[in-house]
Amino acid sequence: MVSLVDIVPQTRTVQIAGGELVLRGLGLRQIATLLLQFPSLRNIITQGAPSIDFTELLAIAPDAIATIIAEAAGQPDAVDAIVGGNLSPDEVLDCLTAIQEITFPKGVVPLLVRLGLFRPVVERVPAGKDLDTNTPLPPNNSLPPDMMAAE
Repeated sequence: MVSLVDIVPQTRTVQIAGGELVLRGLGLRQIATLLLQFPSLRNIITQGAPSIDFTELLAIAPDAIATIIAEAAGQPDAVDAIVGGNLSPDEVLDCLTAIQEITFPKGVVPLLVRLGLFRPVVERVPAGKDLDTNTPLPPNNSLPPDMMAAE
Protein backbone atom coordinates (compact mmCIF):
# COMPACT_ATOMS: atom_id res chain seq x y z
CA MET A 1 0.00 0.00 0.00
CA VAL A 2 1.22 3.51 -0.85
CA SER A 3 1.65 6.04 1.92
CA LEU A 4 0.47 9.52 0.99
CA VAL A 5 3.45 11.10 2.73
CA ASP A 6 5.83 9.11 0.52
CA ILE A 7 4.32 10.27 -2.78
CA VAL A 8 6.77 12.47 -4.65
CA PRO A 9 5.12 15.29 -6.62
CA GLN A 10 5.42 15.02 -10.38
CA THR A 11 7.63 17.59 -11.99
CA ARG A 12 8.44 18.78 -15.49
CA THR A 13 11.57 20.55 -16.55
CA VAL A 14 11.11 23.42 -18.99
CA GLN A 15 14.05 24.87 -20.86
CA ILE A 16 14.16 28.66 -20.61
CA ALA A 17 16.88 31.12 -21.67
CA GLY A 18 18.32 31.17 -18.15
CA GLY A 19 18.55 27.38 -17.90
CA GLU A 20 16.18 24.68 -16.74
CA LEU A 21 13.10 25.47 -14.67
CA VAL A 22 11.55 22.63 -12.66
CA LEU A 23 7.77 22.95 -12.31
CA ARG A 24 5.22 21.05 -10.21
CA GLY A 25 1.49 20.84 -10.63
CA LEU A 26 -0.67 23.12 -8.54
CA GLY A 27 -2.36 21.71 -5.46
CA LEU A 28 -5.85 22.41 -4.19
CA ARG A 29 -4.66 25.11 -1.80
CA GLN A 30 -2.74 26.90 -4.56
CA ILE A 31 -5.72 26.77 -6.93
CA ALA A 32 -8.06 28.03 -4.21
CA THR A 33 -5.67 30.88 -3.36
CA LEU A 34 -5.40 31.76 -7.05
CA LEU A 35 -9.20 31.92 -7.39
CA LEU A 36 -9.44 34.09 -4.26
CA GLN A 37 -6.67 36.39 -5.46
CA PHE A 38 -8.19 36.72 -8.95
CA PRO A 39 -11.98 36.37 -8.48
CA SER A 40 -12.71 37.03 -12.16
CA LEU A 41 -11.03 33.72 -13.03
CA ARG A 42 -13.90 31.94 -11.27
CA ASN A 43 -16.24 33.24 -13.96
CA ILE A 44 -14.27 31.38 -16.61
CA ILE A 45 -14.87 28.00 -14.98
CA THR A 46 -18.30 28.55 -13.42
CA GLN A 47 -21.23 27.83 -15.69
CA GLY A 48 -23.86 30.54 -15.60
CA ALA A 49 -21.47 33.12 -14.11
CA PRO A 50 -21.25 36.49 -15.81
CA SER A 51 -18.76 36.38 -18.64
CA ILE A 52 -15.44 38.04 -18.01
CA ASP A 53 -14.81 41.14 -20.06
CA PHE A 54 -11.87 40.80 -22.46
CA THR A 55 -10.35 44.04 -21.17
CA GLU A 56 -10.54 42.76 -17.61
CA LEU A 57 -8.98 39.46 -18.66
CA LEU A 58 -6.09 41.32 -20.29
CA ALA A 59 -5.64 43.37 -17.13
CA ILE A 60 -5.38 40.38 -14.77
CA ALA A 61 -3.71 37.86 -17.10
CA PRO A 62 -0.06 38.91 -16.57
CA ASP A 63 -0.31 38.78 -12.77
CA ALA A 64 -2.40 35.60 -12.74
CA ILE A 65 -0.07 33.80 -15.17
CA ALA A 66 3.02 34.96 -13.27
CA THR A 67 1.46 33.74 -10.01
CA ILE A 68 0.72 30.32 -11.52
CA ILE A 69 4.27 29.90 -12.82
CA ALA A 70 5.91 31.20 -9.64
CA GLU A 71 3.81 28.84 -7.46
CA ALA A 72 4.53 25.86 -9.72
CA ALA A 73 8.26 26.66 -9.55
CA GLY A 74 8.09 26.88 -5.76
CA GLN A 75 9.22 30.50 -5.98
CA PRO A 76 6.18 32.60 -5.01
CA ASP A 77 8.37 35.70 -4.60
CA ALA A 78 9.33 35.59 -8.30
CA VAL A 79 5.98 36.95 -9.56
CA ASP A 80 7.39 40.43 -10.20
CA ALA A 81 10.32 39.01 -12.17
CA ILE A 82 7.96 37.05 -14.42
CA VAL A 83 5.61 40.03 -14.93
CA GLY A 84 8.70 42.16 -15.60
CA GLY A 85 9.48 40.14 -18.70
CA ASN A 86 12.15 37.71 -17.52
CA LEU A 87 10.38 34.99 -19.52
CA SER A 88 9.59 35.24 -23.22
CA PRO A 89 6.00 34.60 -24.36
CA ASP A 90 7.11 31.20 -25.74
CA GLU A 91 8.67 30.28 -22.40
CA VAL A 92 5.52 31.37 -20.56
CA LEU A 93 3.41 29.17 -22.82
CA ASP A 94 5.80 26.22 -22.34
CA CYS A 95 5.55 26.66 -18.57
CA LEU A 96 1.74 26.92 -18.58
CA THR A 97 1.45 23.85 -20.78
CA ALA A 98 3.66 21.80 -18.45
CA ILE A 99 1.75 23.02 -15.37
CA GLN A 100 -1.62 22.22 -16.96
CA GLU A 101 -0.51 18.71 -17.95
CA ILE A 102 0.70 17.92 -14.43
CA THR A 103 -2.14 19.63 -12.56
CA PHE A 104 -4.95 18.27 -14.76
CA PRO A 105 -3.65 15.06 -16.40
CA LYS A 106 -7.13 14.21 -17.73
CA GLY A 107 -7.85 17.83 -18.69
CA VAL A 108 -9.72 20.62 -16.95
CA VAL A 109 -13.17 19.91 -18.44
CA PRO A 110 -13.51 16.34 -17.08
CA LEU A 111 -12.67 17.62 -13.59
CA LEU A 112 -15.20 20.46 -13.83
CA VAL A 113 -17.85 18.03 -15.09
CA ARG A 114 -17.19 15.68 -12.16
CA LEU A 115 -17.45 18.60 -9.73
CA GLY A 116 -20.75 19.63 -11.30
CA LEU A 117 -19.40 23.03 -12.29
CA PHE A 118 -19.68 22.47 -16.01
CA ARG A 119 -22.03 20.63 -18.34
CA PRO A 120 -20.70 19.96 -21.82
CA VAL A 121 -22.81 21.40 -24.62
CA VAL A 122 -24.09 18.67 -26.90
CA GLU A 123 -24.44 19.80 -30.47
CA ARG A 124 -27.93 19.25 -31.72
CA VAL A 125 -28.69 18.66 -35.37
CA PRO A 126 -31.60 20.82 -36.54
CA ALA A 127 -34.74 18.83 -37.25
CA GLY A 128 -34.81 17.53 -40.79
CA LYS A 129 -31.10 17.98 -41.37
CA ASP A 130 -28.63 15.17 -41.50
CA LEU A 131 -24.93 15.74 -41.11
CA ASP A 132 -23.98 13.55 -44.06
CA THR A 133 -26.29 15.11 -46.62
CA ASN A 134 -26.69 18.50 -48.18
CA THR A 135 -30.08 17.81 -49.74
CA PRO A 136 -32.52 20.63 -49.01
CA LEU A 137 -35.61 19.90 -46.97
CA PRO A 138 -38.78 19.15 -48.95
CA PRO A 139 -41.29 22.04 -49.08
CA ASN A 140 -43.70 22.14 -46.18
CA ASN A 141 -46.37 24.33 -47.80
CA SER A 142 -45.87 27.01 -45.22
CA LEU A 143 -44.81 29.78 -47.59
CA PRO A 144 -46.25 33.25 -46.99
CA PRO A 145 -49.44 33.94 -49.04
CA ASP A 146 -47.67 36.29 -51.47
CA MET A 147 -45.26 33.53 -52.43
CA MET A 148 -47.87 30.78 -53.00
CA ALA A 149 -48.39 29.55 -56.53
CA ALA A 150 -51.52 30.88 -58.26
CA GLU A 151 -54.44 28.49 -58.43
